[in-house]
Amino acid sequence: MSNATISAPLPGATDTNTRPATKEVPAKKNWTPLQKIAFRIGFIYMLLLCIPTYPAFYQHLFSLEFSKITYNDFQSIVAFWPPQIILIESEEGVFGLFNYINLFLVLVAAVIAGTTWTLLDKKSTQYNKLYYWIRVLARYRLAYGMIGWGLKKAFPMQMVYPTQGMLNTPFIDFAEKKLYWSHVGVSFHYTVFLGFAEIIPGLLLLHRKTSVLGAALAAVVTFNICIANHAYDAGVAVPAAYFAIIGIFIAWYDLPKIWKLIGKEQDIIQPYRYYPTLPEKWQRSLRTGLKFTFNFLFVPVAAGLWAYGFFNGNNYNIPSTPGLAQTKGYYNVTEFRLNNKSIPYSPQDSIRWQDAIFENWSTVSYKTNRAAIADRMIGYSPLRVKGDKKNAALNQVNTQDADKLKKEKKNRDLGVTRWEVGGMAGDRRYFFYKADTINNILYLQNKNRNHKEETQTLHYSRPTQNRIILSGINEFKDSIYVVLDKAEKKYPLVEGRQTNIKAF
Repeated sequence: MSNATISAPLPGATDTNTRPATKEVPAKKNWTPLQKIAFRIGFIYMLLLCIPTYPAFYQHLFSLEFSKITYNDFQSIVAFWPPQIILIESEEGVFGLFNYINLFLVLVAAVIAGTTWTLLDKKSTQYNKLYYWIRVLARYRLAYGMIGWGLKKAFPMQMVYPTQGMLNTPFIDFAEKKLYWSHVGVSFHYTVFLGFAEIIPGLLLLHRKTSVLGAALAAVVTFNICIANHAYDAGVAVPAAYFAIIGIFIAWYDLPKIWKLIGKEQDIIQPYRYYPTLPEKWQRSLRTGLKFTFNFLFVPVAAGLWAYGFFNGNNYNIPSTPGLAQTKGYYNVTEFRLNNKSIPYSPQDSIRWQDAIFENWSTVSYKTNRAAIADRMIGYSPLRVKGDKKNAALNQVNTQDADKLKKEKKNRDLGVTRWEVGGMAGDRRYFFYKADTINNILYLQNKNRNHKEETQTLHYSRPTQNRIILSGINEFKDSIYVVLDKAEKKYPLVEGRQTNIKAF
């Protein structure tokens, strides 16, 4: 049991629980020259990190239509990225290993500005007021960001359950990020847990008395995310590290005192804490109003929009148009005719289907020996950072526009492509289909944005519950006739995660 205690506050120090209503009490001691220059550099560095520095953010913010606002709009506000002075595209996306240079360049700018500030300011003895306000800015920036990212997992839309097509794709054809996300998505409860591991630190950051704990937890969680992103080339390692830096900055204020009390088991004096006094009623009302408004918008309202999207078919990774009833599953191709000529099975054939898969929603995919241009599903659009419209090969910027299509009252499913199509190579081709159930016709369009010109028109019949016959015109304007027979399959990834195994 530790003998360390917290002594009474020094005379003249501000006690945050019994602070004066009209007067601020200065710190007992002046800051040392080292403390002052460290603060000046840290203040400017954190200011540059916590304020959006790219025009696309403000263009999007001021173009929002509140009558059409969605959870994606809230997410784009709270998930703005760290400064991008230099945009380096790599196999890890626009936020790969080399993009740490931007955090370093911002630090260099802060050192230069902080040194200049030191040369110009010879009179200041302490910066308690500025230190307080920069921590407030950092707290709310980190809080809303953590809550926003956590909601993507608490209502599982970021890492969702693998599709039938994914479960029938060899591991070697998965991009690292897709492999990691699909393994997490198999476990619904673990995905939700990961969401609350981000939401809880965010909520703690919203309250001043719990902000240090929230910042410490946020730093640990986001550093773990950073490591995982590097391990799986998932593309957001730098933003995760950026969040960890903000968390460390917030927690740093109390870490020396915590270490002295818990680590060294020494007595500490109640620390001086600056807190602004607001003598005017309008000032206090404004503070309360701002806190209530922004906390209300970015916590319960944002959560409500995410819940509405999740439970009402607006999952940005999963299509919402229902598929043909009772067709979900894996099908063997038992007969295939091309222009009325029977084509035997061959793994080398580039036209004949080897198998077919129907999802719960209106997607049908089939395997054939014909490669497609793959979306690597890594990184994030350069458009969100620098307005780069070159659409570089490593970062396809127009692969997920379901939200845009929905707002334009078009079928959003043609924009829900990354989870089904992205992050996978191999020979499986994915088509969205519009079903005419009166005339038994399927109108197919390739979901891969690189092959969107491919369309098919196929008649369908179901002589038995487990057989589907398709006939019509394929994407090459040839006549095809396909007989599909459903096969029951079990998937080790799913079985292993959902089966109770007795270890001892």
